[in-house]
Amino acid sequence: MADEVKLTYFAGRGRAESIRLLMAAAGLKWTEEHLTDPDRVTQIRNEGLVMFGQFPLLQINGMNLVQAQAIIRYLANKYGFVADNLEENARIDMLAMGAGDWFGLGFAGILFHPVEKRENVIKGILEKSKSRYIPAFEKALKENGSKGYLVGDTMTVADIILLDVVLWVWELDQTLVKESTELKAFYDKMTSQPGLKEYLNGPGRFPHPDDKYIQDVKRALGW
Repeated sequence: MADEVKLTYFAGRGRAESIRLLMAAAGLKWTEEHLTDPDRVTQIRNEGLVMFGQFPLLQINGMNLVQAQAIIRYLANKYGFVADNLEENARIDMLAMGAGDWFGLGFAGILFHPVEKRENVIKGILEKSKSRYIPAFEKALKENGSKGYLVGDTMTVADIILLDVVLWVWELDQTLVKESTELKAFYDKMTSQPGLKEYLNGPGRFPHPDDKYIQDVKRALGW
């Protein structure tokens, strides 16, 4: 029997996108509820479905999972996106957390800044990407040889989280990816995986966020 999976989040990428990418890579089918009404957000919180009052919320097999990284780790363990030994899993965690830090530079929050500041925000994100994170992940990919993944010879959760960030960079400045032999090969390999390819080119993949999305999020949260 197929797992029953429901993701509750806003109608955009944000902190839910790595979850979607992992589910797509695993071949899962899921439904989504998109939050736009503050009364619905309050209802979900009052029902005790979100332990800390935050989203995304993943409901799977009777469980209500919150905290994006906990959700991702659960899915990775359940569907085989981890290694079978302690040492490789430590490296997977290290690289996944590093990719998470890269995402944390603020890709998903650019439009929350005033219009007049966004150009400088993007510039700062891309400069740190180029100086700190791209070299680190180029090195990790090189160290893993010609396999095309960060650790071992199969896709892991670290690859999924890295892909999420690389897709953001690709949209902001493709040249940063294209100039890196390792990252470009990684991008090509990951986006050609059947489940990911179907998702990225399908109706479930949200477009780059716009000001309407930001206003919808703020309205839903009562900001």
